[in-house]
Amino acid sequence: MALPGLVGPAPLIAAQARPMACPAPVTAQIAGLYRWQVARQNERGPIDLSSQRSRFMPGLYDQLSKAYRMSPADGGFVDFDVFSGTQAATFGATVVGCVPGKQGALEALVDVKAGLLNRAREQPVRLGYQMRPAPDGDWRVADIRYPGDPGFRLSSYLADLLATPSRGPTGRP
Repeated sequence: MALPGLVGPAPLIAAQARPMACPAPVTAQIAGLYRWQVARQNERGPIDLSSQRSRFMPGLYDQLSKAYRMSPADGGFVDFDVFSGTQAATFGATVVGCVPGKQGALEALVDVKAGLLNRAREQPVRLGYQMRPAPDGDWRVADIRYPGDPGFRLSSYLADLLATPSRGPTGRP
């Protein structure tokens, strides 16, 4: 699936270092996010991310919230499930492990089960959740890295999407 906002090849952090067990708060944040996603994904209408605000770094939360309010009339919109990197349903996710990053950050490797018609694909989609420690001692999602050649990051995709000039009557960026 070709998505706008593609950037150069995704960093090979996960390929260069052996994953270790993730801290329990990292796993808890991701597990909670996927419980929410699986429960709400069949709801109609705009995605309300407000109940999940504390799981994200403020910048990513703001980008994603603005992007979720967009429609095709705005010149672009989020047309895939950001929590699976697909246009299919999400059935669940497993945190495989974590790889140390820069400045105390971690990349949580997450295998996401996605598919169509209540049937998950056999191979999960592996996403890299960039997790950063927050001042309150908890961990927050700072970005999501998607596989592919080239791979891309959610923050880059959202920045490009939000920079799209509005062509619709609403004028909402």
